[in-house]
Amino acid sequence: MGFVDDVEFYLDRNANVIQVRSASRLGQSDLGVNRQRVETIRTKLK
Repeated sequence: MGFVDDVEFYLDRNANVIQVRSASRLGQSDLGVNRQRVETIRTKLK
């Protein structure tokens, strides 16, 4: 549908983790699309 989303990654070397934030720019809900996208990325990084 052409909606724009933002995603941010923060590498915390001390904790040995990558923190991720993903959010839609418009609207109240993305119907889980951003979470699904982040889970796909996480699976591919394993």
